[in-house]
Amino acid sequence: MIDINALTVRFKTRTGHFDAVREASFHVGEGEVFGLVGESGSGKSTILRALTGLAPVAAGQMKIGTHVLGEKLGRSFRRDVQMVFQDPYGSLHPRFTVDQTLREPLTINGIDRQDERIVDALREVGLGPAYRFRYPHQLSGGQRQRVAIARALIVEPRVLLLDEPTSALDVSVQAEILNLLRRLHRERNLTMVLVSHNLAVVGFLCSRVAVMRNGEIVEQRDIAAIRAQQVEHEYTRSLLRATSGYQRKPVQAVS
Repeated sequence: MIDINALTVRFKTRTGHFDAVREASFHVGEGEVFGLVGESGSGKSTILRALTGLAPVAAGQMKIGTHVLGEKLGRSFRRDVQMVFQDPYGSLHPRFTVDQTLREPLTINGIDRQDERIVDALREVGLGPAYRFRYPHQLSGGQRQRVAIARALIVEPRVLLLDEPTSALDVSVQAEILNLLRRLHRERNLTMVLVSHNLAVVGFLCSRVAVMRNGEIVEQRDIAAIRAQQVEHEYTRSLLRATSGYQRKPVQAVS
């Protein structure tokens, strides 16, 4: 479903240019959930933005389904590929009700039965009709992220790009959103790319993982190898150690 070969993303700076992503290559099968992990600034989110046409591609080839990125992309691409952003507080229009937020993509794509689809979309993400005419400031962070997911899914995409969708949420709410995404993947057979700095979050959803550092993919492994800590790159080992959490040293008795 997703085929990326030698992708380089380059930004202009005052002193020249900066390559945020360098020669990244990976492939995602139809219906697969693929993870991109790494520390902040490693280029994970930039790859997602390149896949949606929001970042400048300097070299390489990208293909999603039948769509070749770099060529003129029509409305069918925008419908097939949807993205959920990291910040649930910044990704929703503050003056749009939930109804307006969900109705806009339906209108743009000329999709009928809008009222019925809006109610169904809210119910699918665990929000009832009572939330339909609320504004973002009347919702919690988890509820906003559910609305953002409903907005992405309401046009029935084939690919869902997830840019750290739980990092701005409380731990208990993170679990709810992750369970929701896993259920939606199973029911819709969605192809997903999940960006995170947390290997535990990626391991919950993904079947394969690519580890990024300084704009490069340093290692790709399936999730079973990650769980067994069968990795080759020292940076991946450091991520695994960080994910395992803080281990307290035993206190020595004072004589």
